[in-house]
Amino acid sequence: MKSLILEQRWLSDFPDAQTVEDLARRSSVPSLVASFLLQRGIRTPDQVARHLSPTLSSLSDPWMLSDMDRAVSRLVSAVERGERIGVFGDYDADGVTATALTMQFLQELGLGALPYIPDREQEGYGLNVEGIRTLVRQGCTLIVTVDCGVTNHEEVALAGSLGADVIVTDHHEPSDTLPAALAVINPKRADSRFAFRELSGVGVAFNLVRALRSRLHELGHWRDGRVPNLKVYLDLVAIGTIADVVPMLGDNRIMTRAGMEVLDHGCRPGLEALKSVCGANSAITAFDVGFRLAPRINAAGRMAHATDALRLLLSRDRDEALGLARTLHQLNQSRQNEEARILAEAREMVFALGARSSYVLASRSWRKGVVGIVASRLVEECSRPVLLLAVDGEKAQGSGRSPEGLNLHETLTACSRYLTAFGGHKAAAGISLPFGALRDFSAAFEQAVTVRLAAAASDHGLRVDFFASVEELTDPLFHHHYDLLEPFGAGYPAPLFSLRDFTVSRARVVGQNHLKLTLAGSSVSDSRRDLDVVAWGLGDKVGLAWADLELACMPCFNMWGGRRRLELRLKDARYRSGS
Repeated sequence: MKSLILEQRWLSDFPDAQTVEDLARRSSVPSLVASFLLQRGIRTPDQVARHLSPTLSSLSDPWMLSDMDRAVSRLVSAVERGERIGVFGDYDADGVTATALTMQFLQELGLGALPYIPDREQEGYGLNVEGIRTLVRQGCTLIVTVDCGVTNHEEVALAGSLGADVIVTDHHEPSDTLPAALAVINPKRADSRFAFRELSGVGVAFNLVRALRSRLHELGHWRDGRVPNLKVYLDLVAIGTIADVVPMLGDNRIMTRAGMEVLDHGCRPGLEALKSVCGANSAITAFDVGFRLAPRINAAGRMAHATDALRLLLSRDRDEALGLARTLHQLNQSRQNEEARILAEAREMVFALGARSSYVLASRSWRKGVVGIVASRLVEECSRPVLLLAVDGEKAQGSGRSPEGLNLHETLTACSRYLTAFGGHKAAAGISLPFGALRDFSAAFEQAVTVRLAAAASDHGLRVDFFASVEELTDPLFHHHYDLLEPFGAGYPAPLFSLRDFTVSRARVVGQNHLKLTLAGSSVSDSRRDLDVVAWGLGDKVGLAWADLELACMPCFNMWGGRRRLELRLKDARYRSGS
C-alpha cells in the first residue's frame, strides 16, 4: 500500500533485535544508535569507536595517491628556487576552498603564488587557453590545478609548450587516458592505491599539502621547529566537502568533523564575517555549512566572479572581510531571485512533459550559474535525474543532478556521442552540446535512464532505518550520541525512523500552512514526555487521524530559549498494519 504523503512504499530491512542489543551493549551506545550504525554498515565495537570518535591520525596515507612523489619533488624544487606558481581553480565552493587552501600554504612557504579562477559565464569549467597564457605571462613556471584538469589534455599540452609544468589535482572521473602533466593526482585513477576514492576537490588538494609538508619537514625546511599545523586548513576542507555533496564517509567524515571544530573556533576572519552576515554564529552544523555558508561562497561564481569569494577566504583584515561577506550575501539574494524564476519556468516544463524517467530542460533565458541548483530542487521533487541547460546561440550548456541509485556520469557516458564535453561524478555533472543535437540527446538520455531505473526498480521507495518510540527519542543518552553521529551527507544520510505507539495531544497549523503535532508516548512511563513533529506545507492534513498512523521522521535539534530541544521532521505517513 502506498503512503499518504509521498505515495511510495516503505522499504525496510531492519537488523534483528539480538544483533542490535549485542552491538549496543558491547559499544555502550543506545539501541537506536546501534540500529542506525548497523544500517550504515558499521558492525563491530571497533568500527563504532572509530566512527563516533574519528581522529586525523586515521586518514589515508597521501603517498598512496598516484604521482604524489613526483608532484611533491617538483614543488620542493619550486620552494628551493623561489618559483612563481599558478593555482588554477574552479568557481564553485569546492574549487574556491581548494584554491584558497593551496594558495595559503604556498604563500606561507614564501612563494609568489597566483590564482586563476575562470569566469563561469564567459569561460566555463576547467583549464582553458586564456588562463594558462595569463599565468605564464605573469611568470608562473609551474601550474597546480585544483578541482579540475583531469580531462584537459590539450590545455595541459599547451602549458608544457609554453614552458610551464602542470600538476593536476582533481576528483572528477578521469577519461581512458590522462593528460600529459608532470603529475595527475586523482583518487579515482585506476592505478591509485589510495584507500578512499571519494574525496572532494579540496580534499585532494589537502592531501597534496599534507605530503608536501611531510617532505619539507624531513628536509629540515622549518629550522625554527615551527612546522605548520594543517588542522587550521580543515575549515576550508569541511566547507568544500559538504558543498560538493561527496559521500560523508571515511576520510571525508574525519576531515569534516575536525573542520567543523575549526569553524566553531573562528580563526579565519573571512569565515567569521560570513557566519555573522548569515546568522550562523552559534555552534556550526553541517546544515549551516550546506545551506548558509556554502551558498554564499557559490553565489560569487554564479552571479559575478568567484574572485570575491577567494578574497574573502584569504583575507586577514576583519573590515575587508566583512565588506566582502556582505557582497556575497547580496549576490546570494540575487541568486535566490533568479533561482525562483528559473524553478517556476522549469516546473511548468516538467508539468507539460508529464511522467518521464528523466527531464532535459533548456531555455535561452536561463543563467548557467544557477541551473545546477534548480536541477537539485527538481530532483528532490520528482525523484528523477534532471538536466537543465542554458542556451546561447547554437550552444547549450548546463548541469545535471541525479537521485540516489542512478550514476549520472555513467548514464551520460552512454549518450556521449551527442555531447561536446561533459564531466562530473555519479550525483552531479556538467555538460555541453550543440543546440541542434538537443532533441536527439534528450531521447537517448531518457532511454538510458529508463533502462537503469528499471534495473533498480525493486529497490525504489522510502528506506526506513529502524523503529523508534517517544521514550527512546527523548532519552538524553540518545541526544548525546546523536551529536557523535554527525555530520551526515551523501552516502551517509541522517536517520529516518518509523514512529509508532504514540498519542496525539495536539494537532495544529502554524506559520504558512505547516502542520505541527505534539506527541506523547502511549505507555505510562513515557506519557509525560512529549515530542513535536513538524510537516512543512501540510497544514491541510491537520484533520487526519494521526494517532492511527505510522510516521516516518527525521530528528532535528533546535536551540530555543537557550535550551536544546529535539523536534522531528515528518517525511511520510501511512496507516499502521491492521488499521
